[in-house]
Amino acid sequence: MKTCHIVSIVLVFFLLCSCNREESTLSEYRSFAEELKINSSNYTEYDWNNVIKKYKKLEQEATQCKFSKKEKKELNRLRGQCAAYMLKAVAKQAKSQVEDAIEQFSDMAEGFNEALGKE
Repeated sequence: MKTCHIVSIVLVFFLLCSCNREESTLSEYRSFAEELKINSSNYTEYDWNNVIKKYKKLEQEATQCKFSKKEKKELNRLRGQCAAYMLKAVAKQAKSQVEDAIEQFSDMAEGFNEALGKE
């Protein structure tokens, strides 16, 4: 009887810890998504490196969890938000690089035409 009681307590403890881990992971994802929403447009390259590290850590934590169907849906929704903010930043950076390349090419073409025109 006493052994059965101890086993029951241990099982309840593991169930509570397990539920807590899933909710904690989802809470961290919510905070991360909100952080990206608010700050991502002002992040530096250093900040983005930290974001990637944090995202990898969250993903590692998520693999250790056993989410319910409802929790998985929430997790995937949050993953989508995070991915959108990261993609938006990559697109912004790519646009800036393309604009810089076009400006550089335009300046080089002008120099090229000047040099050909002088001969």
